[in-house]
Amino acid sequence: MKNEFQTWTIAVALAALTACGDRTEQVNYLKDAPVVATRVMIDGEEMIELDPSLLKDTVIFPLSYFTEELEIIKLDERDEALTGAPYAYVSDHHIMTGMVNNIPFKLFDRKGKYIADVGNIGQGPGEYRFIYAAKIDESTQRIYMLPFFGKELLVYDFRGNICPPVPLVHEGIVAQFALRGDTVVILGSPQPNKFASCVWMQDLKGNLIHEFPTDRLDFDFRGVTVNSQQNTERIDFSFWIPKAQLDSLYEVNLEKGELIPRFTAHFKGEALKPHMYGEFPDHYVGEATGQWIQSKTDDDGNIQRRIAGDLPTYYIVDKQTLRGAYFGIENDFLDGERLEMPLGLNYGYYMTCLEPNALSERIEKALRSDHLTEQMRKRLTEVQAGLTENDNNYLLYAKLKRR
Repeated sequence: MKNEFQTWTIAVALAALTACGDRTEQVNYLKDAPVVATRVMIDGEEMIELDPSLLKDTVIFPLSYFTEELEIIKLDERDEALTGAPYAYVSDHHIMTGMVNNIPFKLFDRKGKYIADVGNIGQGPGEYRFIYAAKIDESTQRIYMLPFFGKELLVYDFRGNICPPVPLVHEGIVAQFALRGDTVVILGSPQPNKFASCVWMQDLKGNLIHEFPTDRLDFDFRGVTVNSQQNTERIDFSFWIPKAQLDSLYEVNLEKGELIPRFTAHFKGEALKPHMYGEFPDHYVGEATGQWIQSKTDDDGNIQRRIAGDLPTYYIVDKQTLRGAYFGIENDFLDGERLEMPLGLNYGYYMTCLEPNALSERIEKALRSDHLTEQMRKRLTEVQAGLTENDNNYLLYAKLKRR
């Protein structure tokens, strides 16, 4: 069994991006796109308002437009390190793969060396079954997890050991969270019959510091998805709501103690459908139409599920120029495959986990193409040469960059 861990950094320079192999020359992909949004003032704060009817063409961006170089990490092959998780979390010095089936979260260093399982799956103290959000905090050397409808934040050290949990001010909430020093900001779905505010700051002992007014969040919390991508220094907060209605992406402003609407899409008439917002460092993004799983019960009490909604369409708006278009993202670091969910760049990274066979197939496809630079072809050939079907998963990630 191999005990070596390899990191491949793949720098890609497509002809579409440069004329002479220099990736620093960024193409302005929205240069010819129309201005699709306006700046409006709400209570003294600027908000960008998109008019979706002005969106015309579709622009396909290379992933490298938004990120730094892609890294491919071969995870430890020891039996205790094996994971089939399709997703992971990345911090400055660690990688944590997600839970899948009966395999718990697992912690690795940034070279892919296995450190420990993080807690375990179950219903006992410090155990979990369904986790809605998780964070690696390098400053405190702790891992925090928030279960669905949890009453506390689960806490673990960097050896995977259970630490005293953080009791939540309001229990039974579906939420994202953001860490700020020795405090945590909880970003939940509204439940006005249970508590006045679904967004609050508290310390790590469970003491309330501030509740943010959430009167404007007047929709039913059931079926709501809470979204907070945290791709910038500020805390963003938005929802996917099953019942289509106008809403906004908010900044959780810690200084003012308020939710400040920063972006909205003014859909009209039949164009208003369930949708979601997101924020990249230099752009706002969103879902104009989408699909979701709709569940109902038949006459015998059996749960029936079906795909509802329309084929997904996504848009992007430049924060500076207000130019925008429908858009997609292709992974130009690899095989040019279109990202299924272009909004899914979270916590400052693009990331995905692939099984060795899946990665091998994608590399083979890339090597057959004619768009690769010699440097890229060499790197992918090196990765391919080290692949075996018995390998653990591979993590692919790239850090988001600013213009």
